[in-house]
Amino acid sequence: MDAFTNPSPPHALPATVSRVVFAELCARLPPPPVDTPEARAERDAVAMDAAAALHPADAFEAKLAAQIVAADAQVADCQRLAVQYRNDLAVTLRCRAQATSAMREMRALLRDYRRMQAERDKALNEMHPAAMERAGYWFREATVPEPAPEPAPAEPPAQAELTEAEKYAVIYPDRAARIRACRGLPARLDFGPPEPEIVEALVSGTSPILRELDQRREVVAGSAPSSLKSKV
Repeated sequence: MDAFTNPSPPHALPATVSRVVFAELCARLPPPPVDTPEARAERDAVAMDAAAALHPADAFEAKLAAQIVAADAQVADCQRLAVQYRNDLAVTLRCRAQATSAMREMRALLRDYRRMQAERDKALNEMHPAAMERAGYWFREATVPEPAPEPAPAEPPAQAELTEAEKYAVIYPDRAARIRACRGLPARLDFGPPEPEIVEALVSGTSPILRELDQRREVVAGSAPSSLKSKV
């Protein structure tokens, strides 16, 4: 529990925050393979150290750090179960799918967390006296600053911001169009199937990239010879 209250400054958090976040984190953790009081205590200590290693600076960051560590623990637990029940193919595949989903959630949370910390650190660094002096602040008049200019229009989202289904549609447009047209995997599958979550998103998604698949499929179907249209 002291992992949040006694790290190196300036990231020390109030004891109340540390206790509450610690309790929430432990409640989210899966049971250890050998469920004993000692094993649970060791599991909790490692999880708390992992959350503290993310250096949360306030209560909100501490809660996010706990969510990230809990999601990572779920990944490890699903992977362990996939190995434990490797003789049951259905259970193994289900555990692997759950592990993949939990890993995506964990990585998305971690990206948001790191970006939030970077923005905060940048703002703090710009307020540091040395940085302000280098910028000539001490030689300027102490007047009210001019309003900040309006931000430029946002650029289209980069590929890194696309969903997994949108990335699949960009990389494999023909396959994605066939999946969307069939409302699922085609009956005659001649390519490696994507994960069930991607198939579901391709079928039901309404983003511009996914809606464009409908037009693409219509163009392909309309341009194919009449003897082949029934096979498309």
